[in-house]
Amino acid sequence: MSIDFREQAGGRSGKTEGLLERQATLGKTRYEALRQRTALADKTSENQSRAQNHSAKEIQAEDQELRQLINAKRQKINFPAATAVEQWEDLDSKIVLKLDSLIGDNTLEHKLATFGGIVYQTSLETFGAKQYQSKGPPKRSRRQCEMDKLRKQKRNLKKQMKAANSEEKKGLQEIWQHLKARHSALSRAESARKKRSQKRKNQERFLRDSFQFARQLFQQPKSGTLAVSREDLEAHLKESYSDTNRELPLEETAGLIWPAAPGIKFNNKPPNLQEVVAVVNKARAKSAPGPNGVPYLLLKRCPNVLKRLHKILRSAWNNIKVSKECMTAEEVYIPKEQSSKEINQFRPISLLNVKGKIFLSVMATRLTKYLTENGYINTSVQKGSIPGVSGCLEHATMIWEAIQRAKSEKLNLDVVWLDLANAYGSVPHGMIQLALRMYHVPEDIQVMLDDYFSGFRMRFSTCDYTTNWINLEVGIAMGCTISPILFVMAMEVILKAAEGSVGPANLGGGCSMPPLKAFMDDTTIICSKEEETRRMLARLDTLMAWCRMRFKP
Repeated sequence: MSIDFREQAGGRSGKTEGLLERQATLGKTRYEALRQRTALADKTSENQSRAQNHSAKEIQAEDQELRQLINAKRQKINFPAATAVEQWEDLDSKIVLKLDSLIGDNTLEHKLATFGGIVYQTSLETFGAKQYQSKGPPKRSRRQCEMDKLRKQKRNLKKQMKAANSEEKKGLQEIWQHLKARHSALSRAESARKKRSQKRKNQERFLRDSFQFARQLFQQPKSGTLAVSREDLEAHLKESYSDTNRELPLEETAGLIWPAAPGIKFNNKPPNLQEVVAVVNKARAKSAPGPNGVPYLLLKRCPNVLKRLHKILRSAWNNIKVSKECMTAEEVYIPKEQSSKEINQFRPISLLNVKGKIFLSVMATRLTKYLTENGYINTSVQKGSIPGVSGCLEHATMIWEAIQRAKSEKLNLDVVWLDLANAYGSVPHGMIQLALRMYHVPEDIQVMLDDYFSGFRMRFSTCDYTTNWINLEVGIAMGCTISPILFVMAMEVILKAAEGSVGPANLGGGCSMPPLKAFMDDTTIICSKEEETRRMLARLDTLMAWCRMRFKP
């Protein structure tokens, strides 16, 4: 039996489809015109007269400087403690003076390229690089030293007892019993001390972060070092992040549900200082810095530097410009299992520059607010990356309750768990652009995100080597602040197109549940009939093939 997915999704008539095609053509024309206009907007309006006087040699020198800044791997800076207010204030004033004198009247591209380098170099000159010293053996306490002496004395007595006669053995046995009693008493005291110390540490960890403490109790240990040659790793990366079909447009397929125009417009104004400060305050001070070596900690302690950065980010937003420095990432591999060695036992994480993370975090916050306020994300289906929703817990709880209710009501219920293969790394960039157009995101935001992913490049570092730079032609970066909401948007397009193929699952007593539940890429099918389950699986397979993604077998 053939199924018309257009009709089930509230299909459109021929006139409506023709109108939408004309609108899409006009939108694409405006999109290309906007891209051509922004290609020339690499300087702020107040600095255009100065930029015209730059010679070709100066511009070439700036490009070489930018490449050197990106390619250089930087040492960590020996920053002072957070309580050293005077030292941080002194650093703040030094950086501001250098920023004003060196990049005060330059082009926007030059400001974006050299900001991180000036901040890093000034900090390095002020505090120096962090020196890593190999840790020696832990210092032993007086009790532990005495226990070592007693063990040695007991071993010597054992040897003497073997060579002694019967009379000498009695005296040596008494001495050995005395040493044993003393060693046992010290051992009990040391064991009690270790238990008290461990209890105190656990209490401190629980009070500091109870959620992280509970999470570590149930987590499996993870360890290991990637044991792969550089040639094999680069071949794997080329296969994983290359897409021969990247330039091919992702044509619309049957059954896609185009949302209505938004009731609440997207806030497209440049980021204000309060938004930038909120992002920095929310970030972890110990978060690892990106390739330029500037951490969140510096921006937390140097408010005037943050204000200068805010002005640069405002100019970049006004000129629809994403810095090249923001499009680079240092990638590292994190083990997923214990004693990991192979590539499939690790997951990549991106270390991006703080400047770009702040810029994209403001954009991500606004995009999330825009989608939720207009009801573009169905929170009864998708639980991932939604503020105010305990996604993983709520997703698992609702499925568990549906299963328990079906058991108590003695109803048939099919539950199928699906997981995307290489979820973040397999999303085509064309799918993200389609989702942005479908949800009526402003064109200048689309241009900035398209430029960001088109120019994004990364390199991977291990204990022994660093790979060459590779371009990200498919997928989104793990660790990027805007990646989660973009992934949710792409998944929402697929889920809404598939949801209309079957009705809600019957749980008895007048209760029902949507046939699809999702937490990011973890998708669950819940159907009351086997025929509906098969239909849903077939529909999802069709959509996955259309967007060049796949579920794990």
